[in-house]
Amino acid sequence: MGAGRPDTASLAQRTAAHSGLFLAIGTSLRVEPVASLCAVAVDAGNRLVIVNRDPTPYDDLADEVVREPIAVAVPAIAAALAA
Repeated sequence: MGAGRPDTASLAQRTAAHSGLFLAIGTSLRVEPVASLCAVAVDAGNRLVIVNRDPTPYDDLADEVVREPIAVAVPAIAAALAA
């Protein structure tokens, strides 16, 4: 069962690497291996936007860091992407 199916971690890494824009929303980015998906995305040439109230270890890699509340930031990001 599950033969031939990629594991979740591999799928997440491939998705991050081909994302174009990687959004990290509402996370401290301190729990690995998920937090390192930010670096995977950036290393592959994708843009990284972090939306979080507090600083994260990946803020320096981000193209943009948003400190606004998620309820404000996410609709604004969605509207900008839809435009």
